[in-house]
Amino acid sequence: MIITVENSVAQNLHVNPQMINDLSLTSPEAWSVRTSGDFMIIMNNLLALPVIVRHPQRFNDSRSFITAFKQEFLRLMERVPIPHAKVRMVRDAQFQDVRFTSQQADSAPLHLQTYQNALTGPNATIDWDSHPSNVELALQLANQTELYDPDTDESIPVLELFANYVMKNFSLPAHPDLNEHNRNYRYHSSSLNDVMNAVAVDERLLKDYQQYLENRGKSDQVIDRDIDTADDYFSFCDGYEKTIFDDLTLVYNYLIQYEEATATRLTTTQLRDKCIALRELGRFMRYQRLFSAADFDQFVQAISQGANDLVTTDQDYYFHRLLRNVQNQVQDQRDALTVARHRSRQRYQLTVTLDDYQPAMWRQFDLSGDTRLDVLCYLILASFGAKGRHLFALQSQEHTYQLPIFDSGLGVQESLLAHWLGEYQTGDELLLTYDFGDSWHFKIKIDKVTTESRLRATGPAKLLAGSGRGIIDDIGGVTGLTDVAKDDPAIDRPLNINKEQTNWLQRAEQLRRHYR
Repeated sequence: MIITVENSVAQNLHVNPQMINDLSLTSPEAWSVRTSGDFMIIMNNLLALPVIVRHPQRFNDSRSFITAFKQEFLRLMERVPIPHAKVRMVRDAQFQDVRFTSQQADSAPLHLQTYQNALTGPNATIDWDSHPSNVELALQLANQTELYDPDTDESIPVLELFANYVMKNFSLPAHPDLNEHNRNYRYHSSSLNDVMNAVAVDERLLKDYQQYLENRGKSDQVIDRDIDTADDYFSFCDGYEKTIFDDLTLVYNYLIQYEEATATRLTTTQLRDKCIALRELGRFMRYQRLFSAADFDQFVQAISQGANDLVTTDQDYYFHRLLRNVQNQVQDQRDALTVARHRSRQRYQLTVTLDDYQPAMWRQFDLSGDTRLDVLCYLILASFGAKGRHLFALQSQEHTYQLPIFDSGLGVQESLLAHWLGEYQTGDELLLTYDFGDSWHFKIKIDKVTTESRLRATGPAKLLAGSGRGIIDDIGGVTGLTDVAKDDPAIDRPLNINKEQTNWLQRAEQLRRHYR
């Protein structure tokens, strides 16, 4: 830990400030101190997290100061939305090798002055009538302060920034010996960071989990609930490039962020059922010897804390987070509406062909220009019978588009959620790649773009024509499909459009929900 102190404070604490590398001043372990009347503000330089200590004049040596600082820091950690199991990890990382310096980070004086004004200035924003404790003072300051987050390219509250930092940088993994023992269960190749392998492991776990539930006589309703919850949690972990093995406490963040991520409010009954389903998942992991007894205890504790903190009313961190999320959603909806209005009068006719397959397997579509590119991919994949078990990417001459959580290794990517079919013109071609192992390639050619009246242009997607029954997942790509077609001529027959139209749209919607 590096603590920046002014000369007067250094003299009072009897410390000798050292010269350090300037880059260290912006690390997560660097703090700055400012005294203001009866208060001492100790602020993290990188995350701007404030810790409040009262009556600084009582400290006449560095040991008593560090003791008081550590005490208030731990009290704050108990109130900040992070798993309790990580508090010790954060404390140990922060309070190792404490050094003092008089050097200041460039941004520290401005943030310290902001906190000082809010705390003791003439226009102080603190609710003094509630007789706040040191922790409550720190929470009030942090809740009303936002910082720029380079990961999300937006300003977010200090507490949320700190919670994200803890989630990403501190992990409590499942027992490594057990994981190594079950290495062939977890991964299907030597690459431990292969996203596709992580997806395959999730599918295998879900399959075994369903069998586990069925063997215990669970009802179909309970099995569906527990499998859906496990699948949703695995997807949450994948979004942070982790697995259920990598951080036992990530289930806490899953519960805390659930309402924000799904834009739904959990009732007491729904929250209870979700916690029951997560605990059942933990029992399954214990039964499979993927969790040790200690792992299971940590997992269950994180679930209980997440459920408790989600309904806590004595701090408004969650309110601020949900309010900011609603504001962002409103702006996103306004932006999307502007785009939709601009492109909704365009109708696109396009032909999609399965590459390198003979006889030609193809589909022809009629779509609106305001069709978002992720929806375009779901419509195409559904029409060719893809089950949605693998990653996919859409490529043009200039860009590679993917869902935000995926990484195909195909180069610089843009989000499928932020682009529309209406950005392309007649004659443009795109390539949809599904399953980077079997490598199904679908060539997309825009045949015609027309401008219609709003009344005629707005309408559902249509499947106009096509040939071939579709692909078969995990069969070995085009080569495997060709071999199967030799024994099953129905694979190459023309498509019954009238029969396919309704089922096709339903399958596309199922894919959309699955990938979301």
